[in-house]
Amino acid sequence: MFNKKYISVVRLVASLLFVVSSIKGQNKSAVEQSLVNSASVPKGVSIHQLDNGIKVLLIENPALPMIGANMIIKVGSAYETFSTSGMSHMLEHLLFNGTTKRNQKQLYGDVDMIGGYNNASTTEYYTNFMMVTPSENIRKGMEIQADMLFNSTLLQEKFDKEKGIVLEEISKSLINPTEQLERNTLSVLYEGHALSLSTLGTYSTIQSMSRDAVNSFYKNYYVPNNMILSVIGNFNTKDMFAQVREIYGKANPGVVKYDNNPEWATRYEHPIINVDHERFYFRNYDGEDNVLQLFFDLPLNESNEYYQMIETVLEKSKEKIQAELKGEFPGLVKSLKFSTRLTPIKNYLETVLVLSNKIKVVELYNSVIKKLSNLSFVMQSEAVKQEATKARTEFVRNIEKPHMFGIYNSGTIVFDGIESLISSFSGEGFYSAAKKLQNLKLNSNPVVIVQYPITKSEKESAGAKNVKQFKDAATGKNLIVAQNEVSNLLAIHYLVKHKAYLETKYGKDAAKFLHDCIDQRFKNDENQKKSSQFGFSFTVNDNPMIPMDDIYLHPDFGYIRVEGLADDVEGAVKYLNGVFGEFVPTKEEFNKAVEKYKSLTAMMMGGDKVKKVFDAEYKAAVYEKNDYQNQPEITYESLLLFTKEYFQPSNMIISVVSPASPAVVENLFSSLRYEPIKDEKPAFTPTYLLKEKPETIDKKGGGERSYLFYGFVTEIDIKDAPALQALSLLLSDKIVFEIREKLGMAYGMSAGIDVVKNKALFFINQGTRPQNVDKLVSLYPGFFNMSVLDSLNEKSVEKSINMFIGKMMFRRLSSINQAFYLGSSEYFSGDFNYDANFLESVKKIKLEDVRAVAKKYMKNTNPTTLIVR
Repeated sequence: MFNKKYISVVRLVASLLFVVSSIKGQNKSAVEQSLVNSASVPKGVSIHQLDNGIKVLLIENPALPMIGANMIIKVGSAYETFSTSGMSHMLEHLLFNGTTKRNQKQLYGDVDMIGGYNNASTTEYYTNFMMVTPSENIRKGMEIQADMLFNSTLLQEKFDKEKGIVLEEISKSLINPTEQLERNTLSVLYEGHALSLSTLGTYSTIQSMSRDAVNSFYKNYYVPNNMILSVIGNFNTKDMFAQVREIYGKANPGVVKYDNNPEWATRYEHPIINVDHERFYFRNYDGEDNVLQLFFDLPLNESNEYYQMIETVLEKSKEKIQAELKGEFPGLVKSLKFSTRLTPIKNYLETVLVLSNKIKVVELYNSVIKKLSNLSFVMQSEAVKQEATKARTEFVRNIEKPHMFGIYNSGTIVFDGIESLISSFSGEGFYSAAKKLQNLKLNSNPVVIVQYPITKSEKESAGAKNVKQFKDAATGKNLIVAQNEVSNLLAIHYLVKHKAYLETKYGKDAAKFLHDCIDQRFKNDENQKKSSQFGFSFTVNDNPMIPMDDIYLHPDFGYIRVEGLADDVEGAVKYLNGVFGEFVPTKEEFNKAVEKYKSLTAMMMGGDKVKKVFDAEYKAAVYEKNDYQNQPEITYESLLLFTKEYFQPSNMIISVVSPASPAVVENLFSSLRYEPIKDEKPAFTPTYLLKEKPETIDKKGGGERSYLFYGFVTEIDIKDAPALQALSLLLSDKIVFEIREKLGMAYGMSAGIDVVKNKALFFINQGTRPQNVDKLVSLYPGFFNMSVLDSLNEKSVEKSINMFIGKMMFRRLSSINQAFYLGSSEYFSGDFNYDANFLESVKKIKLEDVRAVAKKYMKNTNPTTLIVR
């Protein structure tokens, strides 16, 4: 949010005691209310300011095994011009290339040695630098982060290499239809302002950018008094603040100078050119559908809760409005979406309609205007309470994610101050926002953008303790319970088995449709009212667009993830047992699910066509054929049969992480109706294909990107899997460093070894610009021979393993992910401890083990080379 009513915090005593030294725009009662609200803030929160100007937020969470330090620098693409576009993002990349104390290799090595995760991101108004390490190593992690922030050298040779990587990133973004839509939208809404530019910059600006210009930018903006630090995790506040002061407090403050250009607006200045509400704007993009966008003005300077509840009202109204539009314009409207677009200079409610080629812009525009102009934003008190409870739950959930907490909340911290973020935990802001919303009426004169597909001719041009399993083969019961007494979060993961087999029997994507029906049931008014008291959030289907969500993308299980407050575990579980008990989808729910995924499929039909060709060829070339590839079309009748066999307690592995004891939780689930499953099948996983001879597949794709794969499969002894994991880390590090860092011929890529059952795939998989293809393909075989290990020593093996363990700990930070790994280990290995035991085995691997498995398996036998260019 962008509320300018700040409270200046002088000091913090005990849990959180605000002493107010200056107040802008608030009367006495508002101040008193802030003090009352602060009483509900979680323990362990404190706010400070270093002598050099860095603001500091510390949040203790003793339950976490890691600590995350996120530094916000208040500069981003909104501070740039056409000639400097992409400079903030370019600088973010450059800070990973070496300092006065460490060269790039040492920088990466020092992070890996402490099992750390070091990353960064650039937005319009700020840049985040994130460092997360096991608790005992955070001091070293913060020292590395401070070294990068204040002592980077920006060497010319690294500058030229980094240009290549950023150009690859731009290349990747330009082929994405969604990115093209967004670029077109920004150019209209913010013409004459830096917000109209892409954060990545352009080919031209990056190619012409000089090292000296970026260095001047660095020296101007990367000063302590332009920074905000948040540290979350397992620490003692007094000790942590002393470390923060010692590590970050040495840097000298500076005077940040901003460019002033009468013909170009930046930062918080209003655009030089105001968008015209009296005309339609037309743009083209490389997609399949027509897109109609309407942007209604929203008030500035309101609370975050105010805008959240606008989205809630619109989400509840969406299905009704969408159905009415589809009725008025048969065959035209594919989908409707609402969202808010918030910036310090202009706020919009964005309405997006995806349409078929039969477009009727004016008639559709008038119909949408009428519906939204009459929309009421009055919310009942129960609905407001639900939103407040949901916000509290989200706050608690995010504190479990030290690697993301600072990034999630950067906008609030930068625009409204740390105090605004902390006080939002009380949920009181939703009630005052609800009163203001009662008077909101959307104007009838939005900004309108119509985006058409380019025609064919144009185109051709940490974990919980006390884990116990309750398993009974006679009834099919399989419940795994982990107790985490220090967390107030209830996390339940329902892993539903044998999806591949049952979809082959009953219909393609049956689980996806069923889970969407369950989601609809959760979201109806009756269940929303009941579930809100537990602060529940539900996830029922995979989202491949979310980073790290790929752990759930498996053909043989479905899942439901439930997270909520653990204030009433008994009531929460009883409620879930009631919803899930003998669940039967209605025909209306099924039809809505089918319509939803038809729309989503239509929206994704454009995409990167070359990548789709590559993915299909890769699947055919690398994997064995299986019995589950041919699936019939789903019908409502077959979905009912599928539900009866698939969605029953005996076909589930239920994993629970909460403060309650295993015995208590087990008793709560005893009311479920378990029945023995006849003819229990083993878990299915696609397996790699052993080749009898080398194979090269070379196909033409055309466009900005080419895609490459090189790899070979070999049979292994599964006992060697931990050592192969260590070898994979070393190979990946070597290959990615050579191709990305030295040659600048990739932005994102993957390489290493993937083990499935008793087979290992040694591979390189990447996208690149077409002009790089032949050179890269000639290099690939050389990465898989014993000579690449010549420079290895015990320290480099230890570093790679620590890096891997650190990353794996990230994925196991949240309670719900801990529950997932317990369930998936049980399903695929028959041992819920498998995941934990495997990580422990990897920790014990030494250099001699790595050399042994390399000699045994890395023989480059019958490789497959796949090129789509």
